[in-house]
Parts: sequence; C-alpha cells; structure tokens
Amino acid sequence: MTTNPRQIQSLERAMRLLELLRAEGGRARLNDLAVRSGLGKSTIHGLLDTLISLGYVTREQRFYALGLRLRQLAQPLNETEQRLRQAFTPALRAFAELCGENCFLAVPGGTRAYLTLAALDSRGLSLQQPLDSRRDGLATSAIGKVLLAHDRQLARQLFRTRAVPETLAQELHQVANQGFALDLAASRPDLHCFALPLRQRGQVVAALGAGGPAQRLQAPVMRRMATRAMRSLFDLVKC
Repeated sequence: MTTNPRQIQSLERAMRLLELLRAEGGRARLNDLAVRSGLGKSTIHGLLDTLISLGYVTREQRFYALGLRLRQLAQPLNETEQRLRQAFTPALRAFAELCGENCFLAVPGGTRAYLTLAALDSRGLSLQQPLDSRRDGLATSAIGKVLLAHDRQLARQLFRTRAVPETLAQELHQVANQGFALDLAASRPDLHCFALPLRQRGQVVAALGAGGPAQRLQAPVMRRMATRAMRSLFDLVKC
C-alpha cells in the first residue's frame, strides 16, 4: 500500500515545494521547480500564490524564495534542536573517534526520511551533508530502521502509507532486540552503514549513524563496531 486516502495532495505538494526551495538554497525559478517536482507550471503557480499570500514564500522578480514567516514557525524547533545538539554532541564526537568514519546525529522527520542535525567526517570535522532522500529513507537506512524499531506509531504510519520491503517488520524486531541496525548498500550502492539509538529519560529520541565504503565496512566489522560503541558510549547515549 503506497497511498493513504486521508493524505491531502495539495498540502503534500505545497510542502514539497518548500522543501525544494530549501534544497535550492532558499530561492528558485518556476521552471526549475517544475523540473524538480514533476508538477505542471500552472499547478505550481497556484500553490506558490497561496504560499505567498500566507507569507511562507515571497516573489523576487523571476525567483520564488522562502518567506520570513517560516522563521516564526521554526523558532520553537530551533530551541528543541539546540537542546538535542547539546545533549548528544559529546556522543557524536566520541562515536566518530571510535569509528573513524563519517558519522551523523539524526532525529525522526516523518515517514519519508530522517533529519540530520549534525555530521562529522572521519577526522572529526564538521561535515555538510546534501539532502539525499535515498540515504535518509526510513525503510532502508540504518538510522531509519533504528528510529522505526523504537517508535511503534511511526512504524505503523510507514507501513500504512508507503511501500516497504516485506522483511522490514522482522528486521525491526531484530534491531530492537540487538540494539543496532545495518544498511548493506540498501540506500546507495557501495555504501554500508550502521546505527544505534540515543535515549532521553528512557525514550529513543535520536540516533547515531556511521557510514563508509562497503569494501571497508563489511557486516562483521560493523557489528563489532556497533557492539563496542554501545558498550563504550553507554553513559553518553542515555541521558
């Protein structure tokens, strides 16, 4: 089952346009949005006009741009993000030092993809990650499977609204039991990843993930690293 009849298509499309504007650096031409979204120009124009009237998009000559009204909506989320960063950045740094791979701090972000709050490269330096719905997809990525395995409501919604592998339910049960998840080139070719949960007051609120070339990060290697990380970082991943 891939479509939820209760989802409102126009709202989904409007939010998609906001996401595309964000991915384009905050502003884009109508033609570019049409190519990226696959929607007709007349449909996009109508949606953008509505968003402009609400203040969430502005018009700058031939460009459409994100509106400042979005800042008001985002302010409480910025504070939540800062609290999560403050709580788990020490765990992310220790995890990166232990793994020696690109490492990520991520949180749930709906049924399509998780959201990355921070990332470090193999040297422990800040890493800017482009938006990548393949790598960030819940049903295939290691981080996504960790989040799903500890959030029954999110998992139910995913199974109800999107096509998922038949083996996913069994895999999520295994992830919950063993404490970590693997991604063996399911998100991107030649990329292997593993992830483990981060808890606040006993509840999983985020995840740590590490990824690298499949040739270097074989499954046995990742299992050993995940087990070592859970043991070594016990005090950091639970707060």
